[in-house]
Amino acid sequence: MSQFEQLIRLRTWELDEKRRAMGMLLQEEAGLLAESDAMQREFEREKQAAAGSLEARRTLEPYMHHFKSRVRALEERIEAKRREIEAANEEVLESYQELCKAEAVEKEQKTREAERVGRLEQMEIDEIALNMMKQRRG
Repeated sequence: MSQFEQLIRLRTWELDEKRRAMGMLLQEEAGLLAESDAMQREFEREKQAAAGSLEARRTLEPYMHHFKSRVRALEERIEAKRREIEAANEEVLESYQELCKAEAVEKEQKTREAERVGRLEQMEIDEIALNMMKQRRG
């Protein structure tokens, strides 16, 4: 295995690892968004319960203050997770670019090697032809 193949394997592995990490962050974000949806449904149930009961209406205001603080905390967690996702996305992009560079270098090296082999073969063919011409003349 050439150095370039090893480098490409390494870069591919790094890219896969960063993609996995990104996937985990996206799953965590989805969990937070599901939690937000559940909180909204809970709030709607509490509002409906308060509409049907005078006693529940009295406890709705303290519940709403507590609920708003929970919502703010959850929104902050979601924003923090999105910042993590953005940073992970940048890392994935950088890894992808590094992989592309390694692949381009390998391709260029293979092209140069093929050209070198082609020149050597042509030189060999030219020498054979030259020797054949000398034999005919001589």
